[in-house]
Amino acid sequence: MILNPQTVLENYNNSSIDKSTATKLLTSIIENYDEENFRLEAINVLNALKIKTKTLFEFFENLLISDSSEIIRNAAAKYVSTNFLEISLPVFLWVIQHETSYHCLVTVVNSLVKIQTSEAKFILLEQVRKIRDIKYLNVDKGFGNKKYRKALKSYFKRNLINKLSPKQLAAILINFLTIKNLIEEIPNAYFELDEKLLLIDKLDLSDYLEFEVKGTPWGWKNNIRSLSQITGLSNLKQLKTLDLSNNQIGDLEGINELANLTHLVLPNNQISDLKNLKYINQLTNLQFVDLCGNDISKSVKNKDFNPYCRVLLNRYIQ
Repeated sequence: MILNPQTVLENYNNSSIDKSTATKLLTSIIENYDEENFRLEAINVLNALKIKTKTLFEFFENLLISDSSEIIRNAAAKYVSTNFLEISLPVFLWVIQHETSYHCLVTVVNSLVKIQTSEAKFILLEQVRKIRDIKYLNVDKGFGNKKYRKALKSYFKRNLINKLSPKQLAAILINFLTIKNLIEEIPNAYFELDEKLLLIDKLDLSDYLEFEVKGTPWGWKNNIRSLSQITGLSNLKQLKTLDLSNNQIGDLEGINELANLTHLVLPNNQISDLKNLKYINQLTNLQFVDLCGNDISKSVKNKDFNPYCRVLLNRYIQ
């Protein structure tokens, strides 16, 4: 018989089972089922029941350290952060030193900020220090780490790094993790770093091969179809310029999370739906947008955009 997390919750709510039994059934689902959605649902039900026992902490600690699923490890990190933050530092220290999953690392970094202790800040500071020792962001591509190493050298030389808050250290670390992950996932990825903030302010994920050449391998082009393919894009809070030229993007939903964007470069994508106009106009700091080569450029006028934003709709008509 297959256990269903919602059935367990219903039985608990109607007093057919007690909290202890519900916990055993739900942890059994997480331990013994292969289906990630079922396992995640069981974790969500445990969260809803607000169970905080030493045994349950140890259970999630073990999940976080040893589960084979990145998704489940991340869910475990969130559970520990929400329910056991006060005793989470040792396991989070282990995770940040050994974990490779981007999402799980981001969860732990954000959790360290919430702990608000000198020990947690020291862990963040040490992780930022280690960025200086990384020679390549991606060895296979020969993508060096000169920009971060140069900026950090200046920071440490002037002893500025010790003056940063845990939140600022976390932002630097998450930006670094994000661009490192993007360089691994996307064939063509380039960035510029704001050396004063140590945060990424320009991201270029454009494909310069505007037209597919016969025989060109798929892996040579980015072929980005949606913003959701750009892992961690919303974590680049300081991003000012985003170039997504010559991809296959049709929907800009979520672009408004990049509130500091000033330049959005989107020529030769597949943007046609007028709903995207709303997303663009939600970027209140936007100064320039390029929509040339998108079907939407035939349906809108410059006056449809925020008045302080320069809009390029046709490459040959100014």
